[in-house]
Amino acid sequence: MDFARLTEELKAQNWRSADAETLQLLLKMSDRTAEGWLNKTDVEKLDCAALVQIDRLWIERSKNQFGFSQQRLIWLSAGGNVGQYNPKIAEKFGDRVGWRDRGKWLTYNKLNFSHQAPKGHLPAATGNGVSGSVWGGVAAISKRLQSCRPVELAIARQEYYANCSDRSRDRRCLLKKAAERWGETPDWGGKGIAKLFDELERELSQRQWIEADKITRILLDRYRQANLAEFKDSDSMKVIPCYLLKPVDDLWMEYSQGRFGLTAQSEVLFDRKIFPMPKARPDFPTATATNTVLGWNKLPDADPDSNHIHKPYSPAFNAVDPQRIPKGFYPYDMGYSYYTYGSGYNGEWRFYLNPACGFNPSS
Repeated sequence: MDFARLTEELKAQNWRSADAETLQLLLKMSDRTAEGWLNKTDVEKLDCAALVQIDRLWIERSKNQFGFSQQRLIWLSAGGNVGQYNPKIAEKFGDRVGWRDRGKWLTYNKLNFSHQAPKGHLPAATGNGVSGSVWGGVAAISKRLQSCRPVELAIARQEYYANCSDRSRDRRCLLKKAAERWGETPDWGGKGIAKLFDELERELSQRQWIEADKITRILLDRYRQANLAEFKDSDSMKVIPCYLLKPVDDLWMEYSQGRFGLTAQSEVLFDRKIFPMPKARPDFPTATATNTVLGWNKLPDADPDSNHIHKPYSPAFNAVDPQRIPKGFYPYDMGYSYYTYGSGYNGEWRFYLNPACGFNPSS
């Protein structure tokens, strides 16, 4: 599959031409160019590697403004299920992405082919409501994209380790084999990475914040544990790769309407002048202030008769509207040293994430 034209159109921000090329690529991979539309079976059989690449090009060139994955998150947050077209959900979706105006669907020619369009506005040639080119529209494409998650993660992982050779001494490359010994591939802690992402998304969609937080720790902490065990490096949070941190953050941000996630935490810490960090390691007042502004100090104290040495979760911070919980409170579980560090809750974990991922900038 040749993505050169799509890449060029997206790079030049020729959004309408890129939208048309996207549909042509999907038709071509399904051998449906003559028909000009995709049926249910066609969508279910779309090549995962090609679909993921198309989506990534849209995401990267639009700086997360457009793409199938953005549309999938919006469809879900509107109350929809992937693979299930629902007219009422489609209307909610259309209102959010700007495909509808004043209760009516826009024609394709009336769409906003600029970067100022609402998030998820494009691609539109594959959407229902404004186009009939894909059976089931966003719901159908979203289901196929979700089923392609293992391929998407494999591609991202391959790129992360692209320059690693058997002789490489780079810590990232050395950790690859260590992480594999700890069960990163093909199975991660008894559950595949892709399956854990599905579980995380399910819990988030139901506002089961506590369970989602625990799954987040399982997803991310294997890298930290492997690094600590293999290399005895206490500064081990930095090796959690961006290809895991970023999609985890995207899910938290979407389902909490921007209240939870690493990005939400960064926003709070910037607002309270805690970020950017002037030092490599936070001092005690900084760590204390972090616990306060993120709401971590609001948790009840641990039962003195309990063997657990971390603070328990508060039921008030679960299954409720995100607005009722301090912004940036989740993810929280990574600081449970009962599971990770070994001695009480350590809020400093938030300062030691992989600096290349942009979640903990320093001055």
